[in-house]
Order: sequence, then structure tokens, then C-alpha cells
Amino acid sequence: MSKKKKLIIICCAAVLLLAALATAAYFYFIHDEERPPTLEETVNNRVSAYDTDLTDSLAAMDSQAAASRYLIDWAENKGIDVSTDSYGNVIYTLPASEGMEDKNPVVIVCGYDYASMASYKNSIVCALTVAKNDMPHGEYRIIFVSEELGSKLNAEQLSAKYFSDETEVFCLSDVQSSRLSASTGGFHRYVLSKELRLQETSYDVAYKVSISGLPALRFSAANAQTDNPIKFLGELLADLKSSSILFELASFSGGRDADMTPQDAQLTIVVNADSATKLERRLDSAIENFYDDNIADMPELSCTYEVVDTPAQVINTEDTESIVSLLYTAISGVDYKDDNGDIASIANIGSITTDNHALSIEVAAASYDDELLADMATAYQTISALTDVNYSLEEEQAPFHAGEAGEALGEAFHQAYSDYQSIDLDSIGIAEWTPAALISSKNAEAAVITLGVTRRTMDNFAGGLITYLSHPAAE
Repeated sequence: MSKKKKLIIICCAAVLLLAALATAAYFYFIHDEERPPTLEETVNNRVSAYDTDLTDSLAAMDSQAAASRYLIDWAENKGIDVSTDSYGNVIYTLPASEGMEDKNPVVIVCGYDYASMASYKNSIVCALTVAKNDMPHGEYRIIFVSEELGSKLNAEQLSAKYFSDETEVFCLSDVQSSRLSASTGGFHRYVLSKELRLQETSYDVAYKVSISGLPALRFSAANAQTDNPIKFLGELLADLKSSSILFELASFSGGRDADMTPQDAQLTIVVNADSATKLERRLDSAIENFYDDNIADMPELSCTYEVVDTPAQVINTEDTESIVSLLYTAISGVDYKDDNGDIASIANIGSITTDNHALSIEVAAASYDDELLADMATAYQTISALTDVNYSLEEEQAPFHAGEAGEALGEAFHQAYSDYQSIDLDSIGIAEWTPAALISSKNAEAAVITLGVTRRTMDNFAGGLITYLSHPAAE
């Protein structure tokens, strides 16, 4: 055979092969286009879209009304029946699919607070994804509870009509590691107070030390390891004292509420001019350490000091000693971890002020363990007594522990979660307060559990809940 004929045969074969590949690709992609997306693909796409939209909208949520409006508009745009009650709670109602009317009603509860929306974002995205559900399902509601500035009052005002004997309730909470929880935190709020005496300033140079730009975060175990600026400045004062730098405290303020980690704190101290250089070295070192520990996660963080006008009066020496000793000794952050290293109890110095010649400090404490909660109360009582500060327990709620119905619901959801993702889900208590106890108090027969959602697993929990909702009614 001539070279020319061989070349023609090879070219024809190549053309036929390319045509066959093109035909196969055409039919493959046509078939793929016709294939409906899997539940996992749908969930992942929606989680990504809703997370992006919510993140982009956070800056506009400058009030609780604005945050509520976002949730209402979202539902209306998706054709979901949405209503609100008199307390700012937003309720989505989704009727049962045909043939699923006999399933027990489900309520998914998720908080929201404009002042710390980043602390609720994972749970909200999960809830929105479940709300846009194409699978067959029984009747369910999604209730976004208004927790403005950490308030628990609006959860308490939820109508009992949503929680019948047969209702199955899932409370969603942003946590540090994913979990299914049959126990969630009880809550204490302490107020520590003292009338302050003033004295004339003895020293020459006044310094104002300021920390600002920390994120607004809900008081929770997930945020308990974030540096508290009030605690930090209290420890700074103790460090100055141990370094033999004599100072007078003129003022101390920071934070806004016990239920939120402080975004800022500031104090003014007065020192002798001869101590100014030594003081500045200590401040430079402390500020550098604070930046090193936090700047990677807090790009807007600012920690500075400056010379200011020397005040005519400062807080009395003994009262200053009380404040420094109290703040140095006080529990703030993680209080106790269990044998597995999981956080079991937490506390938060949420605010401090020395305005109007009076010290006022608000503290929150939480644990799912009654004894740990009592231990923190005893510790604060003791510290207050030793520093001559008044202690008052202003708010108290007991930990929540699921009953038999809740335990059974947990097992059923555990199976649905595994069906969706073939991943085992740990059962671990949640240290912080959730609405679970208040909801359970409305009807002790209702099954209530809490799901701890993280950024990495909000898709898994959404898929697990959708899978659970699609299971047929038990006979």
C-alpha cells in the first residue's frame, strides 16, 4: 500500500474517532442536563447562595427591625407563608405535602439579633435552606426568635399553640463543634456594684488606654475563648501594680450587656511623671501581645494609649484596689471543660462603668450542669465579698435536659443525619443558654432537642433536617 493511501486511511479513522467522541459527549451532557440534581447538590448550592446573600446584607441590619425585615422579605420572595407576632418573632409556616398530613408537626427554632448577627449566621442559613424544601414533608414551622441584645423575653412570649403534645422541636445554635444536644445551658446574670469614693489627684500625667473594634458576639461557648477587653484591662492594672508602677484610676468603662462579649473597653489612669517611661514600656508590651493574639481574626481591632488632661479627682485608693482585685480574680471565658475537652461552663464580663461615682459590672454565666452553674455563682459571691463589692443575682434560668420524647427525637434525627451524609453525629451538651427550656415549659409533652451548627456543617444539618422531614409518618 502506498504512503498516500495509508495517510488517507489514518485521517479517516481520526475523523471517525473524533466524531464518535463528540457524539458521546453530546449525549452525555444532554443526559446530564436532564438529570435532576441530587439533594446534596441542591442543599450545597442553596447554602452557598443564602450564606453569601446574608453575609452581604449584614451591614444593612442596623436594627432588629431591619433584621426582621430581611427574614420576612426572604420568605415572601420564596412564596413562603410568613407572619410575625407582637414580640418580633418571625414565623414561616409550611403545610404538609400531599400524603404526609399524618406526620407529627415539626418546629425549627433559630434566634436572631441584629447586634451580633455573625453569631447566628450558620443557624439562620441552615434554617433558610430547610425552608426552601423541594422534598415531600409533613407540616413544619421555622420560628426566628428575636433575641435583641441577648434578650430571652421574646422566646418566653412564643405562643403555646405552636407546641402541641405531638410537636417535635429542633433548636438551632451556632457552636464551636457540631453536635446533637439533649442538654443546654442554664443562665445566671450577676450585677456587681459599689458606691465609689473620690479623692484629689496626687500624680501628674494621665493616660487613656482604649481597646475597640472587636466584633459583636453573642455570649456562647463558641465565643468564650475570645479575649475580653474588660478582663484584659483589669489584668493590665494588676500587672502595673505587681511591677511597682504606682497609679490612680480615674475611670473604667466598656461593653454594653452581659449577654454579649464586649466590643470595647477604656480606662484612664494617672501616674507620676517619673513613672511615665516605665509605664509606656509596659503598655507597649501589653498592646503588642493583645494584637498578636487577636489581629488575625479581628482586622478592625484598635488598642492604643494617649496622654490626656489630668483629672482633678480619681477613685479612692481602697476602691481602686477593690476594682483591680475583683477584675483580676473574676471568671471570664471558659470556666470548665469536661474530660473530653468539651466546654461545660462559661462566664462573661459583659459591661463595666464607674460613671456617677458608682461601680457597676454585669456578668453572665452559663452551664448545662447545675453544679457547675452553682459553683460559678458561689465564686462570684466570694470574690465580691472579699473585695467589698455588692453581689446580686438578677436573672436565673435552670439548665435544660430533654425528656424521653426528646431522647427519642434525638435518635431519630441522628439516623436521618447519617442517612443524608453517612457521618456519625456526636451527642454533647451545649454550655450556653438556648430557648429549649422555655419551649419545653410551654408543653412538657413536646419533644425538644438542640442541634449545634458550625460553618462547615450547616449544609449537613440542613440536609439532615430535610431528610428527617421527608421520612414517612411512623405507624
